[in-house]
Amino acid sequence: MRVDTSIRMGRLDLQTPLLTGSGTFGYGDEFRSLVDYSRFGGVVTKSISLEPRPGNPPPRICETSAGGIINSIGLANLGVDGFIAGKAGVLPVDETKLFVSVVGDSVEEFVAVVERLEGVAGISGYELNVSCPNVRRGGLDLGGDRDAVAAVVSEVRSVTGRFMSVKLTPHYAVIGPVAEAAVRAGADAFTLTNTLSGMVVDAESRKPLLGNVTGGYSGPPLKPVALAKVWQAAQVVDVPIWASGGIINGIDGIEFMLAGASGLQLGSVLFADYDAPVRILEEMIEYCVRHGVDRLSDLIGRLEV
Repeated sequence: MRVDTSIRMGRLDLQTPLLTGSGTFGYGDEFRSLVDYSRFGGVVTKSISLEPRPGNPPPRICETSAGGIINSIGLANLGVDGFIAGKAGVLPVDETKLFVSVVGDSVEEFVAVVERLEGVAGISGYELNVSCPNVRRGGLDLGGDRDAVAAVVSEVRSVTGRFMSVKLTPHYAVIGPVAEAAVRAGADAFTLTNTLSGMVVDAESRKPLLGNVTGGYSGPPLKPVALAKVWQAAQVVDVPIWASGGIINGIDGIEFMLAGASGLQLGSVLFADYDAPVRILEEMIEYCVRHGVDRLSDLIGRLEV
């Protein structure tokens, strides 16, 4: 039995629903000698800002006793001009879809980054990161304000016709109003979700384990939260959803698609298995064969409630 793994994301066709999540796979070019990008649905880069960012003080990442990891990278990156000069020419745009994650401290900064990236050939679209929990500006306060999110989306839409997803935070109990506002402003899709805010303490030294004290919590324990956000958003908006949060195997991916996700972004699992998009896709195909499912897309939103 041959299973059709292609997915339609708005105006884009992806050969598989599996992508690498922002901040977990570098700028998109670093793994060229290790993976076959043509077997990925796409790659989402590290978040790119207008100016270079040094990020938060170390230590920046650690595991937790509860499972999962916590990071406080702080959106460290080359800045948009550094990205264009040092990375644009080596990105795998001929092998897979490439999406640039964009971050800013204001509407004007989001727009300025996208305007510069419009001149880079091969970019399939943007992911607007309006919800990072481990930066002091432009993070959770922005992501929870529907008017602010709508303003970012609307102004960015005015300078690009490319595909645009908005990455929302899981911190707010009701995600619908922000999602609806973003769609009205021109969003093509959503990424659900970003990390949860958390912290880790060393009782012996009586100090936090992260240099920034708090950080973004991710990994398998985040999955139930992300599933709920995907389901909630799918009930109120009619645009594709990229699920992100705790996906480590094919059954996880199937569950998110049943809840309403069209695409799946892998994050923490890539730290242990850089070829996870290929492995997880094979596991999802095995599920489809067992259940007589001809196309992965037939599973989207088919949760029986």
